[in-house]
Amino acid sequence: MATALPPATTLRVAVCISDEVTLSDFVQPIEILAGINNAATPPPLPGYVAVNVPFRVVFDYLAPTMQPVVSAFGPSLATLNPSKTYAEAMASGLQYDILWVPAGPQPNAFTGVDRTPPEEIAFIRMQAPGAKYILSVCSGALQLALAGVLNGKKATTNKAFYRVITETASTASEIDWQPKARWVVDGNVWTSSGVAAGSDMALAFLEHLAGAKLARQVRGLVEIPEVSQDFDPFAEFHGLV
Repeated sequence: MATALPPATTLRVAVCISDEVTLSDFVQPIEILAGINNAATPPPLPGYVAVNVPFRVVFDYLAPTMQPVVSAFGPSLATLNPSKTYAEAMASGLQYDILWVPAGPQPNAFTGVDRTPPEEIAFIRMQAPGAKYILSVCSGALQLALAGVLNGKKATTNKAFYRVITETASTASEIDWQPKARWVVDGNVWTSSGVAAGSDMALAFLEHLAGAKLARQVRGLVEIPEVSQDFDPFAEFHGLV
């Protein structure tokens, strides 16, 4: 069931990051969601029309510190400057409408020990009860699991890390993990498979929030073919089905 949104409002999105984040898990999806802000001023191209969306989205990039965040591929790639720390966000008392959780540090493949910054887990745990929507991409589902967000819910994650995450997350036994799914929706919680699946989920989420017309127009700009939630060739590739 869709979550009712008040008209003419601003939705605040918290993008939860730390060192070793996967940039592709949020850069393109956030650009897709930002299409909401440009709905009334479409590009001057054939077939593009103004779409009435009675709300806007704004983004905060949260991290453990204000130091530039280094991606999973190291400092030779782009870094990202956070807009505030998790501690500052929690101290402010601000409730975010949407939590977007990309992959962070992977757990140790041999011991299963998690390496997610505790500040991030604490923030997600505190914000989750009041958030309208919570979304994860790739192994961002691990952060949601550790925060208790996925208890009793269906969820999926990157199939390359599926066994590590589903077998070692502290609440794994209370989660209905889906081995074959491009993305999964359970209530207000959306989880996707790896990287590119996050953009597929973002387009589906954009349609959920703002309607099919805007989603089609944004899809045409970014040229991402439409797939279904159960399109998941990588489940077989990784021997999960």
